[in-house]
Parts: sequence; C-alpha cells; structure tokens
Amino acid sequence: MTMYTYFSSVKSGKFLLRNNFWLNRKSCGYLSITNPLWCVLTKPIGKLDKLEWYWTDKDTHELQKHEYILDTRDKLTDGHYYEIWFPKKHRGVNIINRDVMSSHDNFFQCVDTILERDLITCPYALLGYTGSPCSEKMLQNMLNNKPNLNPPPHIIEELKKRKNIIPYKENIEHLAYNFFTAEGRFPFEQQCEWINLTIKFQKTLPVILQRYNIPYEMFSLDTGDYAATFGLDKTLPRDSSDTLFRVPNPDADKEVKKYMDLYHTS
Repeated sequence: MTMYTYFSSVKSGKFLLRNNFWLNRKSCGYLSITNPLWCVLTKPIGKLDKLEWYWTDKDTHELQKHEYILDTRDKLTDGHYYEIWFPKKHRGVNIINRDVMSSHDNFFQCVDTILERDLITCPYALLGYTGSPCSEKMLQNMLNNKPNLNPPPHIIEELKKRKNIIPYKENIEHLAYNFFTAEGRFPFEQQCEWINLTIKFQKTLPVILQRYNIPYEMFSLDTGDYAATFGLDKTLPRDSSDTLFRVPNPDADKEVKKYMDLYHTS
C-alpha cells in the first residue's frame, strides 16, 4: 500500500488533505514546523480515531505522550479541529500547550511510529529542520544543509519508499486572498513578504529533495486530482475548507490587487 509524505508550506491545504484521509479511514501524522517540536498522529479504530501526541519535556527532554479517542465523522469541515487542536484547554482554548515542550533529539524515539502513518504532513523535522514556516532563515538552513536536529539516518531511506508530494499554487491571486483574509495577518508589506517567501519555499523544495535523492511529485492545489494523486476513494469538495480560516477584511480585494500589481512587475 502506498504511503504519502506531504511537504506542505503555509496555506497549502493541510487541513483538507488530512480530512480527506480521515474520510477514507486512513492514518495521518502532522509534525510541527515551528519550535518546539511536537507531532500528532491519528489512526482509525473502527468508526473512531485514536489520536496520539508526542513531544519532549522542556526540563527533562524525556519523550512524552498523550492519547485521545475522537469521532471525526462530523468534524471533516469543522475548523475547530485543525492541526494544533488538543483535547485539554490551554489558556482557555483547545490547543496544545507548547510551553512545556522542547526541540530535542529524543523526539525521534517515536519516529518509527510516525513513519507507519499513511500520510505525513510537514515532515521537515524528519530531515532535521524546525523553524518559522517558510522563513528565509529556515530556507537558507535547508539550502546550506545546516539542520538544527539530528534525526536517525534510516529516515531518508524510509522517505524514499513513500510517495512524496510538494503542493503549490498556480492561482497566485487566490493564494494572496487567503493571506489577506487570514487571522492574525501582518501589515501589508509584511504580508506581501510572507506570500513571496511561501512561493519561494514551494519552488525551492525540489532542490532540497533532489539533494537527498528523494523522489517527489508536484501537486497543484488549484487543479490537482486528490483522488488519483493520493489513492482516495472519496474526497471532500476542494473548496470545503476555504472559508474556515478566514476573518473579515474589508480591504482584502484592494490589497490583493495591489499585491498582484507588485507580483507582475517583480
């Protein structure tokens, strides 16, 4: 059975793809890109799913684990259950508490469990890299082969056995709209820089994977066939999660147009 690794970036369909795998009763794994490093793994158990979180303790650096059983059937288009959802509340919100975690090589004690998943999303830590998503610093560290963690060497051979997918946006205007309607967005100039870094990150990933001799395929988030690419019998509508993570921005259309003018003249 084919297993998949999804080298996602910002605004790259992680939520939709995970939920497509849930819909088809397949197992998933998501690794944090930012520090500290943690992951959440899911596995179907009958009609329910078993969720497992792994991280290393901030003080002892010992590997920690938390388990939870979740009925995902009514949550496939519910933005509340996005990647960093956690069953216990932290500061009044159901998100994982990263204050108690560290980024440490002991995390890789659970790596074989991660590699058992049908889908692994954001696998950069498996290559030894964590940092701000699509940041220039993380990108340069990857290009210069300067990982900040030391993953076990057998991971590369295991990734070569998987179908590795790099998603990208053809419709840059739609990508920009997603950024300018995102929660917690930056001022215009910073948001433009983040969009540009995301595009650069997507274009650079083939160079990184080629260096490891890891085979890959490009996948268009606008026109790609989810069923054919990921071996899915059923799929959610492509736009089913489009509005889940947007917040009102009365200036969005104007900002998108301004960005596209800059994009076409750059």
